[in-house]
Amino acid sequence: MISQKLAVQCLAEEMRGCPVPTVPEQFQRKRFAEHDFVLFGHVPVRAHKLANRWQFDESEVRTAGRTIVALPWDPSDLVDPRPHSPGKPKPATPARTGWREQIRRWADHAGFVMRMKNGCSCGTSCQRRSDGWALPCGLTPEGLLQRCSNHSIACVLPVPTLVWSHDTWLVPRTLALILDQWEETETALAASSHVCGTCGAHSTDSTWHTSTTSGWKVICPACAAAGLRRYQQELAGATYAGVRERGPRAEDFLCAICEPARPAAAWDHCHEHGLIRGPLCGSCNTMEGQGKEFLARKGSVQHLLNCKDCRAHRTLPPHHRLAALRRHLHLERGLQGCDVPMHMCVSVTEVVDSGYECRVRCFGQRGSSSLRLTAAEAEHILARTVESGML
Repeated sequence: MISQKLAVQCLAEEMRGCPVPTVPEQFQRKRFAEHDFVLFGHVPVRAHKLANRWQFDESEVRTAGRTIVALPWDPSDLVDPRPHSPGKPKPATPARTGWREQIRRWADHAGFVMRMKNGCSCGTSCQRRSDGWALPCGLTPEGLLQRCSNHSIACVLPVPTLVWSHDTWLVPRTLALILDQWEETETALAASSHVCGTCGAHSTDSTWHTSTTSGWKVICPACAAAGLRRYQQELAGATYAGVRERGPRAEDFLCAICEPARPAAAWDHCHEHGLIRGPLCGSCNTMEGQGKEFLARKGSVQHLLNCKDCRAHRTLPPHHRLAALRRHLHLERGLQGCDVPMHMCVSVTEVVDSGYECRVRCFGQRGSSSLRLTAAEAEHILARTVESGML
């Protein structure tokens, strides 16, 4: 296995002298990708997560590069990208999907920027989004190339290869083949990422995805409940350092917060006292670390108080104190039933030696509500929050 940096070097070696315009430097697994593959052109390369780092099989990486190199390349062999073929009626509106849509968005935005800078050459009020396949008003081929020549799709650079006519743009046949196959492969991989790896059931969204130390895992709630354990405070009072070295794996448990529960990915622990609180999935663990919205989750206060020292001192971790105030104000003064993230509706600013300046305004409320909490009032709210988690 090789690192992402070495994978880029391998691709650069394989692509040396290849006329197909590519940018190996952009070969990387995106953080929020739906699957564990990185596509170089139309060729998928599996990414493997080892010790929380993404790595690749060198032979697969080099095969991807050689596959692109082996394709015939004639920049004068051009095809029309429009979805209709000669003899068929043109659609009322152009299809805007996949790589075609991406190129059109680049051109639309570049045209908008040029019109904002130089004005509209046709003397009318132009829309930012053009209706056809020709260059938007105010944009020249040179202007598009200047702004978008380094924009890539699957490590391929389409804009420098485009040839423009009066009503559309043309693209080399090989590049269209690469991008069409990339689109098909990406769609198939995304669809397969919604299938439970245990029973084969299909989900319509990404809620079955769980990030693990070895990559994405797709498992339905029923299979997760059947194959994993619910945490029953087996490690209450245990230190994170000890569990990390000798304790059970978090991946063998269900998330202590999610409902329906997803597979856990990490042992959540109190950073103040070093004690285990319980297993959390990747999403809940990230949310807890950020501190903004974790307290909006059912059972979150009780979970934080699984740290015996926090419970004994009847206190919340420092990065959850402002969130506890936001939570209280959102419930007391916000719009009833508001499901917008509470940090977007409530602002709480600590003022040195004088309490907190607060402002509450939910989407749908006509006006905002401003108030000042004294330090004593804030401590009272925090104490009530802790008491609710002690039950």
